[in-house]
Amino acid sequence: MYDEFAKWLDRILDENMPLPGVAINFNIYEEVDLHWSIQLISSTYFDEEDEDWNCYEEFTTGEDLYEWQQGVGWEKILDISCEMIRKYLTEGKYAEKLKKYEAVAAGFVDGDVEILYRR
Repeated sequence: MYDEFAKWLDRILDENMPLPGVAINFNIYEEVDLHWSIQLISSTYFDEEDEDWNCYEEFTTGEDLYEWQQGVGWEKILDISCEMIRKYLTEGKYAEKLKKYEAVAAGFVDGDVEILYRR
């Protein structure tokens, strides 16, 4: 699954790098019938103490989402998603460029955000 995620992210970043803004967030969505998706956004603002920092979108992939089906709960999906993003930050094509932002985070759009990398 990581390879498909990395391919999606590489394509997005090939077309849009450098992303405007100061921080990156991966919005995770629960769809229907155990379908899940991830959207990439960049934010003009970052403050770890402000839980709404990722609402200041400068860039978004919009409806161009990474999507998959998996029969597990949202907690496991959050773990899987964060693991894929951390792996990309270690070995992905744009890992070093993403690390130039103040932070890279992930979380469900209606939940807490987990900071995965902080510069």
